[in-house]
Amino acid sequence: MTAIVFDLDDTLYAERDYVRSGYAAVGRRLKSVLGRREDFAGWLWARFLSGQCAGAFDAINAHFHLGLSAEQIHELVTVYREHPPTIQPYGGVPEMLGRLRGRYRVGVLSDGFLPAQRLKLDALALGRFVDAVVFNEELGREFWKPSPMGFEAVARQLGAEHAACVYVSDNPAKDFVAPNALGWRTIQFRRSGQVHAGNPVAPGGAPQTIVRDDEQLWRALL
Repeated sequence: MTAIVFDLDDTLYAERDYVRSGYAAVGRRLKSVLGRREDFAGWLWARFLSGQCAGAFDAINAHFHLGLSAEQIHELVTVYREHPPTIQPYGGVPEMLGRLRGRYRVGVLSDGFLPAQRLKLDALALGRFVDAVVFNEELGREFWKPSPMGFEAVARQLGAEHAACVYVSDNPAKDFVAPNALGWRTIQFRRSGQVHAGNPVAPGGAPQTIVRDDEQLWRALL
């Protein structure tokens, strides 16, 4: 193995922390624009914790009778995606990446809307450990995982053959299909509280290895 590539959301940090940060930004905007005092962020977060993720801003509009137009709902989506997030890496991640970079070329490959993904990586302050970053949105939304396009792009940037690459991610519904087909090693990093780690496994998308802490990951790479 010469290159190890990480997913971003729920692999290097907790995605739920980003959701909570985004809801806080939306709540502040609603209070500012509407001059109301309800705990909008708290309501959105409680809804998320109950397992409801989709349609959050339409739901809050209906629940609080805000009377927002479709354009105003879209503006809330923009606030969510463009806010500077309050997030931190999982404990031990900077140390793990520093340790790995002494032996491997290190990359990040992630789906997700821009500029949100760039803002997340900036907030995590992990750029000093990374040799290549590919956000699939920059290639085109049709190239989000399970497309192989991003994997091919990051391998080129890292100067690595597919058989010498490892992908570490969380979501078995889409993350491992392409790297498995390309001949990469695939590792699912399971952590408490992940949003998508328990999703059904896609055909051809089972991770080859499952790890649950940094030391297990290190041993899996040796």
